[in-house]
Amino acid sequence: MEYKKLIHSNEYHLINTNDILKQAENIVNNLHMAAGSTTGFDIYTLLKSYFTDLEKRNEINKIIHVG
Repeated sequence: MEYKKLIHSNEYHLINTNDILKQAENIVNNLHMAAGSTTGFDIYTLLKSYFTDLEKRNEINKIIHVG
């Protein structure tokens, strides 16, 4: 069995940006969305910012009442 180091919430910034964008594309495809970025909506930027920028993650968490 291969051991994979898990990334915890204080290490989200370690996730590879290309991996984040690839998974965002999977979300778009699995939800049958026509696009992941349109006027006023960009799931790619949202997820990239959430995982890589602690300050923005804290702002988003306040908006959605998390933490």
